[in-house]
Amino acid sequence: MTDKYNSMSELEAEATENSDWEIVTRDLDSQVIITAIHGGGIEPGTTEIADLTAQKGEYDYFSFKGTKSKGNEDLHVTSRNYDQSVLMKMIKNKTNAVAIHGCDGDGNIIYIGGKDQKLIHEMTKQFEQLNINVEQAPEHISGAHDNNIVNCCKTGAGVQLELTSGLRKMCFNNQKYNKKSREDKHNWSQFMDEFTTAIVKSIQEI
Repeated sequence: MTDKYNSMSELEAEATENSDWEIVTRDLDSQVIITAIHGGGIEPGTTEIADLTAQKGEYDYFSFKGTKSKGNEDLHVTSRNYDQSVLMKMIKNKTNAVAIHGCDGDGNIIYIGGKDQKLIHEMTKQFEQLNINVEQAPEHISGAHDNNIVNCCKTGAGVQLELTSGLRKMCFNNQKYNKKSREDKHNWSQFMDEFTTAIVKSIQEI
């Protein structure tokens, strides 16, 4: 699907903050940042997964959340065109950057990409221990381009995790990720707890 907006600066000029979208950040002066750049209703569940991961690891956190009642997919701007000023400033001094994304698919699959091969290797090991199927991300979601925002960290190499709809729904007890379900912390599943812990463990191991 072609993006409606060619860049984040175009989106922010045309869509309305606090009505169509909002940005949530935590700056803890960490060397690690966890992002959900297509959060809220754009790729549902990614905000909550990134938020919990960042809390557990005491990492910096950025989420751009689609908050429209419908049509949040219009707020998707591909990672290579992601010139969002707050995130660009936050990410440039980080040693490690991890982007949580959502993709189609019912299976229990993570498509792993990015340029940080060491962290990719460690995450693959941790995820497979949770019986998650880990596959190399196909070209269109590979996260391997230099201008992908996740690779704009200090090392020039981040990790992009593309989580299927099926896997994201496993993060919620009722297996749903509509707004009410995903924002209710009592509905966050044991799987979500184990999965976010695995991400933190991977970062700590490298």
